[in-house]
Amino acid sequence: MYYHYTNIESFFHIIQNKKVWFSSLAFMNDDLEGFELHQVMAEVMHLKYGEDECTKKLQIIDSIIRDSLRLQLSFSATNLRDDISQWRAYTELGKGVSIGFEDGAFVEIARKLKCIYDFQEKRKSIVNNPYLKANDETLAKLFDTPDGRQNRDFYQFVGAITNSLVSFKNPSFSPEKETRWVCSATCIDDVRFNIKLRPHRLGLTLYQDVNFDLSKIKRITLGPQVISENVRTFQDFMEINNIQASIEESKVSLR
Repeated sequence: MYYHYTNIESFFHIIQNKKVWFSSLAFMNDDLEGFELHQVMAEVMHLKYGEDECTKKLQIIDSIIRDSLRLQLSFSATNLRDDISQWRAYTELGKGVSIGFEDGAFVEIARKLKCIYDFQEKRKSIVNNPYLKANDETLAKLFDTPDGRQNRDFYQFVGAITNSLVSFKNPSFSPEKETRWVCSATCIDDVRFNIKLRPHRLGLTLYQDVNFDLSKIKRITLGPQVISENVRTFQDFMEINNIQASIEESKVSLR
């Protein structure tokens, strides 16, 4: 079972519209994750981290990854059903709900990924990637010539890095035990999707409405600051929408 924490208004719209937002991962790559990625990529390219040649190649990778990451659209959940840190992070002081759902909730094809927090695990996911097993001569050609950077192999190389990076998360968030579902678009007008834009606390972000199979919802946990009188109204709401799910109150004390 997976649990998605959200506010009551978002929960209402998820049920009413039978959809969730898969949002761009463009803002996920914080400084620490970037530093770790650079260390591993230096190793893959057989270069010493910090050397001018290494820095130049990493800058090229960064510029393409930034554009690629914004087209990686993700929905997140945890296996923590009633967790104080989740209530604090994803609801307004516990005024929200936790949606408990089973596998198979998303009609569209999305990759399911467990977030990787440990540096050595991140390193392994990249170093063991078969698409990154290029030899030095091939890499030099790809990076050092304009034609090489337009080459399919080069984009396959950077795409392989991105495919690993979408599961990376800062080690300080490891208690969250996050799972991500990711849809990968090739461009903003990718015909497989209907990508839109919405305001984000850091600017504007891309997102995709994804169908959500409501029959996979099995448990709704009301946040610690949601009053008990809501239990019955939430039951009514679920019954009206033909969803067979238990309604429970949080046992967490949050003030």
